[in-house]
Amino acid sequence: MNNLKTAGGSNKRVLDEITSTTEETQSSENSFLEPKRLACSNCRRRRKKCDLKFPCGNCSKLNLECNVNMEDMRKRRHTASYVGSLESHVASLETKLRNLTDTLASISGSNLSKVGSNATKNGPGLSFMGNISEDLLNGCSTKNIPISEVNNLSSLNDDSLRKKGFVKGSIYPEGPASYKPNRSDHSVIKPKNRIADLKTTVIVRTSGEDGRALNANAQILKSLSNFYVCLYPGHFVFVHRESFLYGFFNHSDDNYDSSQYCSEELIYAVAAIGARLTPDLRNLAKTYYQKAKEKLLMIVFSEHSIAKITTVQALLCLAFYELGNGQNQLAWYFSGLAIRVGHDMGFQLDPRVWVTDESSSNELSQSELEIRSRIYWGCYIADHFICLLLGRTSTLSVSNSTIPESDELPEVHGTEEFRFDSKHVLQVSLPLKNLVILSRIVQVFTAKIFIEPSSTSHRIEYLIKFNLRVYNWRQSLPHFLKWSKNLIKDLDRSTDPTICYFWYHYYIVLLTFNKPFMEDCKEAKTLVLEVLGEVKTLLSNFQVKFGNYEKGGIYQLYSCLLSLACSRKLSNMSLPAQATLTVEPAKRDLKFFTDVFQQFGVSYDLPRKLDEEPDLEVENDPTSINQLNNLAYTHDFSLSDEIDDLIKQVFGFESWSLNTGHSV
Repeated sequence: MNNLKTAGGSNKRVLDEITSTTEETQSSENSFLEPKRLACSNCRRRRKKCDLKFPCGNCSKLNLECNVNMEDMRKRRHTASYVGSLESHVASLETKLRNLTDTLASISGSNLSKVGSNATKNGPGLSFMGNISEDLLNGCSTKNIPISEVNNLSSLNDDSLRKKGFVKGSIYPEGPASYKPNRSDHSVIKPKNRIADLKTTVIVRTSGEDGRALNANAQILKSLSNFYVCLYPGHFVFVHRESFLYGFFNHSDDNYDSSQYCSEELIYAVAAIGARLTPDLRNLAKTYYQKAKEKLLMIVFSEHSIAKITTVQALLCLAFYELGNGQNQLAWYFSGLAIRVGHDMGFQLDPRVWVTDESSSNELSQSELEIRSRIYWGCYIADHFICLLLGRTSTLSVSNSTIPESDELPEVHGTEEFRFDSKHVLQVSLPLKNLVILSRIVQVFTAKIFIEPSSTSHRIEYLIKFNLRVYNWRQSLPHFLKWSKNLIKDLDRSTDPTICYFWYHYYIVLLTFNKPFMEDCKEAKTLVLEVLGEVKTLLSNFQVKFGNYEKGGIYQLYSCLLSLACSRKLSNMSLPAQATLTVEPAKRDLKFFTDVFQQFGVSYDLPRKLDEEPDLEVENDPTSINQLNNLAYTHDFSLSDEIDDLIKQVFGFESWSLNTGHSV
């Protein structure tokens, strides 16, 4: 019986093996008849397991179109020579398309305006390349361009088109609705003697035989030297020294009309600021200012003028000049014009992608791209600093700026006369990046503290958080940017304009925010007293080093002005229990800052009416540095997280942790 069972079990195993073999054979035969099914494209791209159905489960769940792959290309490898031939062919086609696009971009605006009747066929990005009119084809025929290539323009990708044909910084290919191309017979003057590489550039001084040339004028040269020796970089980092001086000495033969880096109005604007720093030139400052102002207004309000970066720089220089005169309204107008002109030329956009009227026919070198970046972020800091001093809202923001971060740029031979004799290596890039972050903190907390309606106690809560955020910003600075009370006492560092401007900026921010709350917030009063002591040390060292304050800049002037206002307020506070601890030192500080402020009157024309009111007269001005509560705008905090992410992307700060105003 057992043997029978064993035989039966053995026969069953044999039968199963035969059946299995038959099924495998049939499956093998079917595999030759039907191609093998592969995972769909969506599952392969998402690296998900595909159930090989149609449509597959993943695509059905995500409501995607399921693309079936029936052909396995993994075993079909093309040879390197074949791939190389394809790459060469693609490169050849790209070159032909690029040349063709360059030719079309050089055609006059009157012909280009006829293009675009087939916009709906080609989509919004290609609307200006729809149909090519007969006039346009005739213009191209002189270049021997086949009509077939012209008709294929609709297949160009958006990226190649965005590099051509956009004018005056507009998002529209043919410019804004109000844009009128220059129809004069003279084409746009092409820049010459471009900076190919700053590392190898050498500034060659002229012989000076022609005394009428600005670069041979001894008084102009001395004024420019004062500007760069005493005030650079500071808030004037937007007037990049090497590029400006390169244009100043090399492009004077046509009154700087063809210069990318220098212009007559910029020379006079910079000279006006530098001239008032020394007694022998001070009487020329107003003359230079008037010349720059007249030329700039003619350029800005001319219908046929083309926006240039030098116009933006000159307008900002005039804004700072008027700040030194206490003319806040004019300073605000000039800075506003500067930003509008900058937006007109798209200076906040990456020049590698956007090409404007000013430079459409000329590709910028890598050094020129870096110069543009330095100028823009310098303008960014200048705009935010002026807004801080005037109690206004900033115009430029990281959210609408696509220009890359500013890298460190080399100093060029031939600029020695225009450098401060410093014992330390000049570094501009990292200080600039960190000032951008500080300006972001100011922007976020301005609305919460001064604008949004709330109680004083609620404002003070945000002020305390603001002070903590600024403190953390200071602690996170790179080592070479950090400073302490002992370092402030160092006469060399505390009077070096390439270093101490960073400190002054920090103190001006703290005094501006904490001064209105000294009576209601003990922490604000304590912080102000600490800042007053450090500012007093800085200004004392400045007088010891230079003998007076004639060469002081806006940083020294306004830190003194704010310190004076705080000292006056502290001395008038009714605090009997702390009279010996607070009021008496405040009165001594008041006398010190008053004396310093009067000495600034030699170079600057600020109002001198300090004894008529309990506080500075300037505080009663609606454009005052302390009237931030008069701001009339609503801060959009919904974009705060997005903007902070952009800051991290632009400047690469992994430790950036600023939250929105709602969660700080």
